[in-house]
Amino acid sequence: MKVAFKNPKTGELKAVKIGFSWVLVLFSGVFGLPLFLRQLYGLGAFMAAWRVFVILISIIPMSADAREGLVPLLFVVDVGLVVWLGLKGNEYTGKNLLNHGWVFAKPDSLEAQFAASRWGIELSAAAAL
Repeated sequence: MKVAFKNPKTGELKAVKIGFSWVLVLFSGVFGLPLFLRQLYGLGAFMAAWRVFVILISIIPMSADAREGLVPLLFVVDVGLVVWLGLKGNEYTGKNLLNHGWVFAKPDSLEAQFAASRWGIELSAAAAL
């Protein structure tokens, strides 16, 4: 299910999926690129910095014991981050649009009501932003 947002100044429309984002799970590990495309610059910068950190850790010389302990930990954190982004990314995208002046294109629609309840926002408050 997708909910439509409208930029009141330009009339531009954007649709945001409500729920899990496979795009973020599969591609946010690539230096946060889909996060930057969604204008989630803070999360994108964090994922880019995380990727650089993981690369640096993988190329610095260290003992085999240290590497055996660190690599699984980095893997678990990496998987946790992308799954979390998959779960919350569309919500952050929708809230980011609302914070930047976009409004629900059809605030009375079931999609807008479902998105507002799922994302923990009030439709009246979203219209006032």
